[in-house]
Amino acid sequence: MDKNYTINIDHKLRIIKYTHSGSIKAEDIGGVWEQFLTMKEFTQLKYNLFSDYSNGTFQIPHSFLPELMEFMHSIKEIVRGKKQALIVNDPHNVATSMIFESKANKEVGFIV
Repeated sequence: MDKNYTINIDHKLRIIKYTHSGSIKAEDIGGVWEQFLTMKEFTQLKYNLFSDYSNGTFQIPHSFLPELMEFMHSIKEIVRGKKQALIVNDPHNVATSMIFESKANKEVGFIV
């Protein structure tokens, strides 16, 4: 996994700012989420996420969605009620994000 992302915490706004650029694969997203799950701001202090993918391109097939949702179910107690703002500008990224948004909100209460 190439580290083509940054994570910054804004304590005043209670937001974790995450920026990812370049080619973004499922394992890249998985690595970032592993980091989120070690952060007390994310797991205990209920900080929300601000994810900027405007300089990136998802290389994640739609067939990966069931595996992603299985993971989201495993952390349901952490993400339920949590909010995530997404910035995407590539048509494929927009479509992928919209599918994820709908399922995440309905199935685990993650508001994207």
